[in-house]
Amino acid sequence: MLGLLALCCARFYAAMLVLPATNDQLLLGRVRNGTVLLLGAFVAWGQPSGLLESTGPLVFIALVVKEALIGMLIGFAVSVVFWAAEGIGMLIDNQAGYNNIQQTNPLSGQQSTPVGNLLMQLAIVGFYMLGGMMVFVGLLFDSYDWWPLTGMMPSWPVLAERFFPDEVAGYAQTVLKIAGPVLMTLMLIDLGMGLLSKAAEKLEPGSLAQPIKGAATMLLLVLLVGVFFHQVREQLTLRPVAQRLERVFAPRDPADPGPAGMASPPVPAPAPAPAASASASAAAGR
Repeated sequence: MLGLLALCCARFYAAMLVLPATNDQLLLGRVRNGTVLLLGAFVAWGQPSGLLESTGPLVFIALVVKEALIGMLIGFAVSVVFWAAEGIGMLIDNQAGYNNIQQTNPLSGQQSTPVGNLLMQLAIVGFYMLGGMMVFVGLLFDSYDWWPLTGMMPSWPVLAERFFPDEVAGYAQTVLKIAGPVLMTLMLIDLGMGLLSKAAEKLEPGSLAQPIKGAATMLLLVLLVGVFFHQVREQLTLRPVAQRLERVFAPRDPADPGPAGMASPPVPAPAPAPAASASASAAAGR
């Protein structure tokens, strides 16, 4: 029973360890371990009693590693929006000239920039306020229908061809779409100061570029916070991620080729030729 509980907890533990909103810097050991044990107990309770009776040690270790890899895969999928928030802040700090100010992010334990830390913490707050944790737990429970405990790993061709490219493209698109206007404004300020320094070298306007960019960055951040939440509000709820994972990995009925389990409508049969009408028309013509 303890082995079954440990196997059921491996997926939850790996996913919560990867997700920035539930990592070891935010949820301490006892809280996270208790949450994982509670969620794993629900899954273990619904499994057959003799599921692991004929399982050897090597097979059990392989199953634990498989469960941990699946948990890391789900954690990666739901963490993209948080990494996008941090990437937006780092791009803005880099363009504003504050990339040399490195801080230790208390949520990840890594070095980051001030705006990157700010947007990451705002994303985590929005994740809990918008009910993303409930969707995250529901996604983990649904994953046992796609990949059972004693089942195989996800299809690697599907991961390489559809899942990872879509996630990376979505990450880059979100970062550039939100940070693009701010980066363009700061680049125009740099260009204007460069042209002004060429036209009036004795005024030395280059020394004013950094304060002007700093003030413009602060004003743009006031607008960016609202735009950021408007753009990623749906992603913070994790519902699009759950739908995307279900669309890619959920098993389908072979006799049901339509998307999302919908059968394609029957093609109507062609109408029969009006033979009687054609004969009557021919007789009238004679």
